[in-house]
Amino acid sequence: MSKYSIAKQCMAAALTAAKEEKINDSEVLEATIITLIAEMTKTAGATRTAEVIDYELRNISGGLDKDFLRSR
Repeated sequence: MSKYSIAKQCMAAALTAAKEEKINDSEVLEATIITLIAEMTKTAGATRTAEVIDYELRNISGGLDKDFLRSR
């Protein structure tokens, strides 16, 4: 199982729980992003966390095939 498969399972579980609690998907996704940033900062440090966020924001339009790039 890849790190991305694990992350996708976590997202699916969070969205399922949100539906059960009648919480809007975008609200639980926002809370997840905030929580993930805090946790990554603790484990990888602020610089690496900022680098990952910056990369993702620069490529937010979906122009890159990230699944292909990440599988390499």
